[in-house]
Amino acid sequence: MRAPSLPQLLVSHWAPAWPLDAILLAVALLYAWAVARLRDDWPLWRTAAFAGGLLSIAVALQSGIGTFDDQILSVHMVQHMLLLMLAPLLLLIGDPVTLALRTLPPPRRPGAARALRQVRSFARPVLCLAVFDVILIGTHLRTFYDATLSHPLLHEFEHALYIVAGLAIWWPIVGPEPVRSRRLGGLGRLLYMLAAMPGMALIGAYLNRHAALVYPPYGSASRALGISPIADQAQAGAIMWVAGSVVMTVVGIWGALAGLVAEERQQQLADARANLGGSA
Repeated sequence: MRAPSLPQLLVSHWAPAWPLDAILLAVALLYAWAVARLRDDWPLWRTAAFAGGLLSIAVALQSGIGTFDDQILSVHMVQHMLLLMLAPLLLLIGDPVTLALRTLPPPRRPGAARALRQVRSFARPVLCLAVFDVILIGTHLRTFYDATLSHPLLHEFEHALYIVAGLAIWWPIVGPEPVRSRRLGGLGRLLYMLAAMPGMALIGAYLNRHAALVYPPYGSASRALGISPIADQAQAGAIMWVAGSVVMTVVGIWGALAGLVAEERQQQLADARANLGGSA
């Protein structure tokens, strides 16, 4: 058997996971119900982003990417990028927390908002960076990584950890306002994303440049599919190194520009209030 290409993996070799399907469907229906309650008073692009996040999880775990993730390291790395970078970002852009607050009866909204603010200490940028780096580095240690290939439950736990790490790293940039510990300005967002890049870049560069096989279980599996294990490992490293850095750079620049625009608008509002006060 020859290894399928990435486009083939996206359209073939699907393996439904009914418990996951049930969870994703329940979350999607709950989100749709909340949007319907607002009667078109919710941005369509946020709904599309949230749906895209759920779809990214389904593709990562049930398409051919999930089928071959324990045989081809580069495919496994694509899966990691979907779960770590894309799905959490889209889910947060969908802003389900704000949607939930808006669908609550008005008398209950202040209490819910106060409860959410209690978790602010866990949403600090430094702590988010620490969670991201610990999960990223810890799950790529050889002992843990090899163990996930022989223990299905541990493998599923790894997938959950990547979603948690992704939510943590994107939270200070696109997380819900009631829960952010502080609002990062334009420059702060860019510096934050730059601080998040070294861990991913170092792991990717190590895999890309290492002359020996880092994760031996992939050796026999990739050879059976007609792939050079070292070439596959180098490609996996490049995916993490390059793709991860590109995504973080793009989001960092976008976040910085959005932050600068928001700061400018706040300054204009402050100036307008000052002028009105002076006129009075």
